[in-house]
Amino acid sequence: MERTLSAALRVVLCGGLAFFCSFVDRLSWPPVIPMASSELGLTAAQAGGFMSAFFLGYLLTQLPGGILADRLGTRKVLVVSLFLMGVFTLGTAWVPGYWSGMSLRFVAGIGSGAVLAASVKGVYDYFGPTRRATAMGFFMASSPLGLLVANIMSPLIAASHGWRASFLAAGCLTLIVWVFSWLMLPQSGTTVRPANEFQRPKNNIRLLFANRDLILTAAAGFFAMWGTWGTLTWANTYMHQSLGLSLKQSGQIMALFGLGALIGQPLAGWLSDWFPQHRRQTGMAILACFAILLWFFGINQDRQQLIILAPLLGAGAFIFGPVLNTFISELVEPHQVGTAIGLCNGVWQLGSVISPITAGLFLDKTGSYQWAFGVLAAGPMLAVLIFALVRTSGTEVN
Repeated sequence: MERTLSAALRVVLCGGLAFFCSFVDRLSWPPVIPMASSELGLTAAQAGGFMSAFFLGYLLTQLPGGILADRLGTRKVLVVSLFLMGVFTLGTAWVPGYWSGMSLRFVAGIGSGAVLAASVKGVYDYFGPTRRATAMGFFMASSPLGLLVANIMSPLIAASHGWRASFLAAGCLTLIVWVFSWLMLPQSGTTVRPANEFQRPKNNIRLLFANRDLILTAAAGFFAMWGTWGTLTWANTYMHQSLGLSLKQSGQIMALFGLGALIGQPLAGWLSDWFPQHRRQTGMAILACFAILLWFFGINQDRQQLIILAPLLGAGAFIFGPVLNTFISELVEPHQVGTAIGLCNGVWQLGSVISPITAGLFLDKTGSYQWAFGVLAAGPMLAVLIFALVRTSGTEVN
């Protein structure tokens, strides 16, 4: 089946918008916690539970979402995912209390969980090996963009119209993207699968677990995400408490962090496509740079250097994503791409859950941010060592 440039660009655009909405929907809650907690009578633990509920739903649908993407194709999975995200994010604007809020956030997380696998599946189906990572980079630039927009839009709307209006805006935005994607996504896009694999999805999972290079890449991604989300959790507090920046100044530095990630992802994908036979080596180099930058960030005591360090660290914390996701899609058969991405991203997200707690424990015991960020920097460095054990280097291009 011929893949036209128009269809390919529509897949990247709609996948990117869906991933963007996933980040806006999940991150609209933290900025409004003080206002919402006061109105709903939530404890700090209950307020944190709203985020945990979202991520629980998100984690539970990683692998099933990947399987569905392989069986049904990108279009069907993205359209359903956007609808669930939009409706249940919108519904959060009317929650009367704790349990209803937890339920709605959980289902919104379920809707969000399949977006990455379905989008990566679409990129794989519509782009050849010499353009795939570049397309992946543009698609994944939507995640730091969503991070920036959520942290700007949610508090601004809440300050003017109340915290519930933030969820009205996020839900409506997602439903607009749902309609747009329903109109724009190509009707066809499912890779032809062997009949026996269609009948027995368990066979795919068994084969994936037997794929040594895939499992090692999943482990490397776990430690890479360890560094990313640990940094996002503790960077503001570190700059405020250790370097004496105001909360506003810390936020401005983190905006530079997000800008570095936004610009860096397409560039990393483009660089990887220059050397598609060496995607593993490209990923190792990026992760090593991330580890070094993270260590320097933790020991830095010069406020002026943050202007340089923050965008570089932001790039390092995110740009391994397009390279690793492209690499994963090329480690498996075409009918296994969505399932493989769902499996790996599920493993990666565990690193996102564990690392903030671990860094916090080190901070409690030592009182040293140098130790805390050293522990975080150990993650991407371990990822480099694990990635070195992978036998495949990249796609062979004829």
